[in-house]
Amino acid sequence: MIYLFIGPFTVVGTIPLLLMQLDTHRQLPHFTSALTHSIGYLCMNSAAILALWCSWLMHHKGFGSPIPSMPAQRLVTTFPYSMVRQPMMLSLLLVGIGEQLVTGSLLLLLWIPIAARAGVLFITTYEEPLLIARFGDTYQNYSDNVPRWLPELPSIR
Repeated sequence: MIYLFIGPFTVVGTIPLLLMQLDTHRQLPHFTSALTHSIGYLCMNSAAILALWCSWLMHHKGFGSPIPSMPAQRLVTTFPYSMVRQPMMLSLLLVGIGEQLVTGSLLLLLWIPIAARAGVLFITTYEEPLLIARFGDTYQNYSDNVPRWLPELPSIR
């Protein structure tokens, strides 16, 4: 539970809420419309479903969780992990983008790349070296064949 409040909940919950309150307090302009609201809610809900799916897979296929203190015992490589290595981090980014589209917050727009950069640093300097140490060649082969963030589009010939 501590991880959820320090990690993901802070990134897509606490900090965005504080930034939106600061936006309102400073009376900064908000850029939003019915279309951005719809797209934003679709983005947030889709990302939430992806995060729940990933958590379920970690529990049922990996015999663990996405929480670093309770790691999966087996490497999970099934869909959506067969398309990208970091679908949980991708879902957090999509929630942030959805929040920005719904609120139109200028400060939240600035927060998204900062949070994304922090996620990249966490993944590349902590999580992936840990996975290589834990799963060895299996993870190395997986990372050689599956992109980290964005799925590869099929080539059209």
